Amino acid sequence: MLVAGAGLPGLAAAVALARAGLSVALVDRRPLAVPEPDPATWDARVYAISPGSAAFLRSIGAWQALPEERIAPVETMHIEGDRGAALRFDAYELAERALAWIVEERALRAALVEQVHDAGVHVVAPAAFASLAWSSVLGTLALDDGRRVSGRLVVGADGLRSWVRDAAGIVAEPRPYGQTAVVANFACERPHDGVARQWFRPDGGILAWLPLPGARISIVWSAPEAQAFTLSTLEPDALAEQVAEAGGRALGKLSCITPPAAFPLQFLRLPAVVAHRLALVGDAAHGVHPLAGQGVNLGFGDAQALAAVESARGSVGDAGAPILLERYARRRAAPVAAMQAVTDGLARLFGSKAPGFAMLRNLGLTAVSKFPTLRQALAQPALR
Repeated sequence: MLVAGAGLPGLAAAVALARAGLSVALVDRRPLAVPEPDPATWDARVYAISPGSAAFLRSIGAWQALPEERIAPVETMHIEGDRGAALRFDAYELAERALAWIVEERALRAALVEQVHDAGVHVVAPAAFASLAWSSVLGTLALDDGRRVSGRLVVGADGLRSWVRDAAGIVAEPRPYGQTAVVANFACERPHDGVARQWFRPDGGILAWLPLPGARISIVWSAPEAQAFTLSTLEPDALAEQVAEAGGRALGKLSCITPPAAFPLQFLRLPAVVAHRLALVGDAAHGVHPLAGQGVNLGFGDAQALAAVESARGSVGDAGAPILLERYARRRAAPVAAMQAVTDGLARLFGSKAPGFAMLRNLGLTAVSKFPTLRQALAQPALR
């Protein structure tokens, strides 16, 4: 089996498939190297790992390898609309230890790379992709140095603008949101108490504050492109002041501890996530707005589902058999479609300037806040 792409979902898929008893090769354009951890610094890119994803990562040995002092639980989520409406989710109310855990990208990568080696995955990296060819029984990836890697199943895990997806003839162009996510980390004057905060802003942007260990937060500001450019070029003190002001100074004075990074936001829905001897996972299979923090969780869900289908294949000896790919596609169709509907719908709803929309969306937040059962129903897909 061949996994093309060593982002977090690709790494997880390679480990899970190897743990399921398959022979796996992992190919990536960049070296599969992890820098030495630096306790004095923080990674600007963090992820909100759901309880379901944490359980999956634990099952393949990666969660246990994360340093506990670098993980922060989200125990409460406070959301504000653009006209004062508010909605609150509480882990205790949902019978969970945490709504999510905030983990740095570099820590997750280090834990997964360790498991890749421990599971016996054959790593081919760095290696630029040259061409992808198919026979009735194999997919073969040719590399620019002349090497070839083959597998009965090719797993495309090479991101939103997937070369593997294009080579397989699955054509879909990501749709830009007209927003860019600006991310950075800050030290806070007051403790965050495990509370994540999110504001839907009148300009259509969305600002999220995520708790980090200690008196620190990570922010994701999904802003209109012009504003995002301005934010990403501010001096640290000026950026901290803008972020503090936009969040109503809920944690007092902020101090920037990482330079900002910016990521354009795009939506992607495919006509199919499988083809002849091909399965797509992670951003290669779908793109979502980060307002719910579910992009990487969907990718881990893909990896888990594919490994589960392969592990339970029974008498089907061919890992790339159409019946297995169909099972994988069916298993992922509903959860991905539901999450895309929620995130894209909210982004469009709060980005709309149409008359009456502002009142309706804030009334909706207020209505949901009054019904615990409805809040629980909305939270469950994100938790799992």
